[in-house]
Amino acid sequence: MRHPNRHSDGTPCAPSTPHGFLQSLGAGVRLAAVLAALTAWLWLVQPAHAQETVHVVSGGENLSLIANRYGLTMQELAAYNGIINPNLVFVGQKIQIPGSAYTPNALAPAASNRLPGDNGYHIVARGQTLSEIAKSYGMTTGDLMRLNSIANANMIWVGQKLRVTARVEAVAPAAANAPKPAVADEIYVVQAGDTLAGIAAKYKTTVQALLTANGLPNPNFVWVGQRLRVRANTLPETTLNLVAAPVDGKRWIEIDLTNQTLTAWQGDVAVMFTKISSGRAATPTVTGRFTIGAKYKAQRMTGPGYDLPNVPWVMYFYGAYAIHGAYWHNNFGAPMSHGCVNMRPNEAEMLYNWAAPGTEVYVRY
Repeated sequence: MRHPNRHSDGTPCAPSTPHGFLQSLGAGVRLAAVLAALTAWLWLVQPAHAQETVHVVSGGENLSLIANRYGLTMQELAAYNGIINPNLVFVGQKIQIPGSAYTPNALAPAASNRLPGDNGYHIVARGQTLSEIAKSYGMTTGDLMRLNSIANANMIWVGQKLRVTARVEAVAPAAANAPKPAVADEIYVVQAGDTLAGIAAKYKTTVQALLTANGLPNPNFVWVGQRLRVRANTLPETTLNLVAAPVDGKRWIEIDLTNQTLTAWQGDVAVMFTKISSGRAATPTVTGRFTIGAKYKAQRMTGPGYDLPNVPWVMYFYGAYAIHGAYWHNNFGAPMSHGCVNMRPNEAEMLYNWAAPGTEVYVRY
């Protein structure tokens, strides 16, 4: 039988000591320390962009608050994200937060220097809507409205310049983008205490004519220094051709949605023929035979995405569908509305005075 303190060859076993245990423990600690140092080194040499954080802007936040939260200055955060105006951030916007490996001198725009659209801008073309433009640039309508300080999504016009990225300067106020007046136009600069009604009376015109000529949403939309066209020649002169029409001829209105036209008939004579704007594809104008019902000289119209005060010369012909003047665009001949039939305000006024309640309205393709 082998002695418990001897090896199989008979030599005595060395007794276990605390010193030997500590030697083994020390070697294990050193190995763990080496592995930890190696792991830390590998983590530190990762590309700096791997440490980025994306911050989604919430209600009430601004760039200064966000920068302070991440230990940055507002200027550093703006430079990193290519933001020209630090005051212009919007809810839902994604802000890139640089990692701790970055230094202020190393900050650079997070994305490519290539700008969307025409160097960061888009020029509105005939028939385009704000939602369509926003979608083409991968934005929401709300984002595009905030970028351009647009209060009403329906109030854009052909030739308007919109910015489609926050990395370029804001476009000048809307008045600066309005079409230049013709030579025959007369310009009036609004003075303190002026009202649109007073200006209209001074130049022997109407408030509605000034609204239309200057693309104003309502009579209160004037300010000191504003330049108004008071003798604009941009709208075609339209009169009802009543001379050849039979006095007792049946009056009815024909709306051709295919060609975007409206014809007012008195007997067999067309007393008016003009371009209109009907409902867009998503909000088409109803078709069929109807009659004029309620009529209003002006009315506020609201709905999803729009709030339009003082819509002139409104004539309802079926439910919420109406023929009315439109002062917020000049794209007649192309579908633009939420279902109603848009007309030039001066033509809508003539039709309003010509068509009594009960007048037939025939809407077709």
